Amino acid sequence: MWLKILGSLMVVTAGACIGFSLAARYVERPRQIRQLISCLSALKSHINYVAVPLPEALSQCTGGINGPVANLFHTMSELLANGWLTPQAAMSQAMKETDRLVLSKPEQEVLAVFSANLGGMNREEQHKSLDLVHEQLSRIQYEAEKLCDQNVKMYRYLGVCGGLAVVIVLV
Repeated sequence: MWLKILGSLMVVTAGACIGFSLAARYVERPRQIRQLISCLSALKSHINYVAVPLPEALSQCTGGINGPVANLFHTMSELLANGWLTPQAAMSQAMKETDRLVLSKPEQEVLAVFSANLGGMNREEQHKSLDLVHEQLSRIQYEAEKLCDQNVKMYRYLGVCGGLAVVIVLV
């Protein structure tokens, strides 16, 4: 009897953990997009006003930001400083190496286009390019927040209810 209750609690707990971990990805995505926007705004001012080299600007633009987005920019900075990589190749390599980055395909495409244009234009054109990327990421952030509001509760409830359904079937 006690073994069934203990097993049932473990199944419900496992289902709830799965649901909450799926919901956490939806919560994390808008936060990481906001961090990207903040880093790109700082990068724009480093490029336009301070005029530091690109690897140094990439490492300095993450001031006050921790986590996967900061790791992405630091990794890209190290790859550009140490090797003969283009900014686009450094960005794609940094995205592969960065753990816990929950960006989906639209953000990755915007960053790929941004990194392809990075370093190949003059200051005014890079300023315009960064403004365009900022606008696109803001739009994506709004959509991600709407998606977050819709899906977070659903995945949490689905995890708990899925665990309860398994318990009912097994008992």
